[in-house]
Amino acid sequence: MSKVGKWSLGLCALIAAFLMSNLIGNAQTEKPSAIVKVGDFAASTDFLNLSQYFQLTRDVTVKVAYIPTKKVGAPVKRALTLPAGTDVAGSLTTTKRHGYLVPSLQLYLARLSYPLIQQSAPKGYTIDPGAGAYDPQVTLKATAELTAFKRVKVPDFMPGYSHGDLYIGGAKAALSPMEPSSKSLRITPDGYAEVLTYDPTVSTGLGFYQKPTGMAKITKTDYHDPYRRLYFSHDIKGVKTKRVSHTGAYQYRLTLKNLHNPQHTLGDEDNGIAGTFNSLYSVGGTPYFTFIGYDGISG
Repeated sequence: MSKVGKWSLGLCALIAAFLMSNLIGNAQTEKPSAIVKVGDFAASTDFLNLSQYFQLTRDVTVKVAYIPTKKVGAPVKRALTLPAGTDVAGSLTTTKRHGYLVPSLQLYLARLSYPLIQQSAPKGYTIDPGAGAYDPQVTLKATAELTAFKRVKVPDFMPGYSHGDLYIGGAKAALSPMEPSSKSLRITPDGYAEVLTYDPTVSTGLGFYQKPTGMAKITKTDYHDPYRRLYFSHDIKGVKTKRVSHTGAYQYRLTLKNLHNPQHTLGDEDNGIAGTFNSLYSVGGTPYFTFIGYDGISG
């Protein structure tokens, strides 16, 4: 290999190390492969929802796939601009190139607020959420793009081990084999609370990705376990908030209480199907549940 070639590979390694340091700078509270208690079970954090969070230090434009909402058709790609200051959920991974590990960043953009992700959607199309909650909408590898993301801690308004989707119903609903199909509350990484009413007329998997029936920007969070108190400048249709002021940005409050009574659904080990964990919450006095992870590897 020429000196130039060796120098180029060395530079790539330095850039990769710098990016990893910058992106990993503010680590999660749970260490990889830690064992934690989930109710009466010991669970590995490898199988729980430990999303990483990143804040954009400048505007970044990415290509995102949108799919037809009510008809069968091919996805279309559109440019979506993520503004500076936006927090996004993601997963930092590495790929091997020329013998060196190069960082790449998977972004879960379908979890962002409806106004942001739909700004580039063609009429009659919805962002493609993928087949599951772990499917990223974008994977970034270019150095210039990666340097725009700064690792930040999990926002206080995000329920523990949750992707932010809470579904109405108590323990019975959490343990039911039926998919949720009524109402949900979505807490987004970019700081919105959205009430979503399931739309049975759209394509499979898109029922909770349509326009919210109620929505507000989170202006402040008070977190003292088991309570998360979210504040808004206006009321949210579809959930019970409490008016605590008549002026300013903190007029309404929504209380999320973690009941610390996780529900475990058995899997089928012989067929490679993992069991699941759900957390129970009281949201404004109404029972909800949220998926928090698996008890092992699914096939």
